[in-house]
Amino acid sequence: MRRPPTRIRLSIATTQSAKDLVLRPESERRVKGAIEMTAGLTLADVISTHKYNVISANEELAEEFSIEAETPLLRRAYEMTEKATGKRISWSISYIPRFLIESNGKLLDENNEPWPGGHMHQLYTVGIEIDHFVRSITAVEPSPGDRQKWGMDSGVPLLYVRSRSVDIGGRVVELSDAAYPADRTEITFVDKLDRWPSDSIPEK
Repeated sequence: MRRPPTRIRLSIATTQSAKDLVLRPESERRVKGAIEMTAGLTLADVISTHKYNVISANEELAEEFSIEAETPLLRRAYEMTEKATGKRISWSISYIPRFLIESNGKLLDENNEPWPGGHMHQLYTVGIEIDHFVRSITAVEPSPGDRQKWGMDSGVPLLYVRSRSVDIGGRVVELSDAAYPADRTEITFVDKLDRWPSDSIPEK
């Protein structure tokens, strides 16, 4: 009997919990990260790989960050595989302008992963606070290789989510591209709208 895939839940509550975690002690940050909050797994349940390298910003990434093309970016590739099934449960590529974080050399070293508190705590160590995220979602047909890695049935699309971390000054300071199988991913949006001026509402 086929084991149901691990479900992933992405919501504003998860994002706020991740930000709240930044200010918690390291002992707590080490045992409650993104995989615990989104998939209900622990680091002991997964095989985690991560690879850092420095690239030059192409035109697309330069526009995303409002920087000059060729500006050095730290590119970070992350993958987690569930030990119980051997299937991929998370995959993402993250980019950060190197000049934003090079004052803390630990942030440039992949051997410090998994980082307690994730990328919001990494940015916190260089004085950057995240204000909000802007996310774009597209659905694509996965390759046969991707279907095998994720353990996906035929006909199920992959959801590609581009997340932009925007700091309290309005800058995009980190960008990530992540993939999620549509048959096991729940994404919750909260659209907070500005209030109308009080004098524009008709009297009852």
